[in-house]
Amino acid sequence: MLILNNDDVARLIRTEDCIDAIEEAYRDCALGEAAQLPPSGRMDLTAPSPGPELNRRFIWGAMAGVLPRHEIFALRQKYDIHYYEQEAGGGLTLNKHCIEPGTYCGFITLASTRNAEPLAIINDGVFQHVRVAATAAVAARHLAREDSRRLAIIGSGGMARSHAEALAAVRPIEAITVYSPTQAYRERFAHEVSAQLGIPVTACDSALAAVREADIVAFCTDSLLPVLPDASWLRPGVHFSCVVPGEVGDAPQRADHTILHLRGGIVEERARASEIGVEKGTAGFTRAGNRLETEQPELPILAELVAGQAEGRTSASQVTYFHNIPGSGLQFAAVGALLYRAALAAGAGTELPTGILLQNIRN
Repeated sequence: MLILNNDDVARLIRTEDCIDAIEEAYRDCALGEAAQLPPSGRMDLTAPSPGPELNRRFIWGAMAGVLPRHEIFALRQKYDIHYYEQEAGGGLTLNKHCIEPGTYCGFITLASTRNAEPLAIINDGVFQHVRVAATAAVAARHLAREDSRRLAIIGSGGMARSHAEALAAVRPIEAITVYSPTQAYRERFAHEVSAQLGIPVTACDSALAAVREADIVAFCTDSLLPVLPDASWLRPGVHFSCVVPGEVGDAPQRADHTILHLRGGIVEERARASEIGVEKGTAGFTRAGNRLETEQPELPILAELVAGQAEGRTSASQVTYFHNIPGSGLQFAAVGALLYRAALAAGAGTELPTGILLQNIRN
């Protein structure tokens, strides 16, 4: 069994390969040849957590996927303390950590569907950014105009960087604009991403300035509130996507063609208590999400799009939108299979004896 850390992941996987692997996995899913649990993306088990932060809570998040084509099963787990933070400009963001601010705990376990052998445990930091961006790039490959040359990125963190690379891999991007509220962060993003991709990147003073002339707009923030006040920024032919639904405001309602990532939203089972250790109880499953997937469940999903079961862009003037609903075990299975093969070929990772996880007592 291999242990692969974030440095191993960054060294071993190529964004272009991840895009192709995820598209293949979603096509298999549409054809009934792959599956994930829960079907709606991710399951969160939550409980209150003591502390002064707004809406502070413990969350165990999990999702699983299986790809018979590659004889691989993947389970992603993460342990977080979640809470809200009010920004100076009036925004509301979701923050998280494990143990203390600045440290996080998320990992993927891989197993063989041939003999149920545990194969690997993988840090999910780099993996997480790559798989979300690669999925957005799959959508853009089918929805963005083929002559899209101007990309706008809203956000300047890891998700923003991975989206810039992935979207530039599927369209002939010649210029990138970026906006995030902190000037130093957006300017550093512009300098570093330009050097990485060999594409001019301009840091803008407002989100509106960044998106005004863009052909593709990728919202890559952790904002719980709309980044732009209304949908007046939308122009004919633009394609846009989100990482979290709240950041795009009412723009989806103005799109001509929308593709949902998944149907149904996040499955969440809450362990409710007024205080830790007092009046504990367990609620049933509830579904949390944006009104698009709850009010328009008939909208096509990404798996149907890549399998040719749903229509993509039909004119250059259409405004198209990829509505990302967080979570997909398929993504972890697809990229996990790719990464495991690469690690074996390169002799990478730290090997542990699989026997430490085996026992002779039937479970």
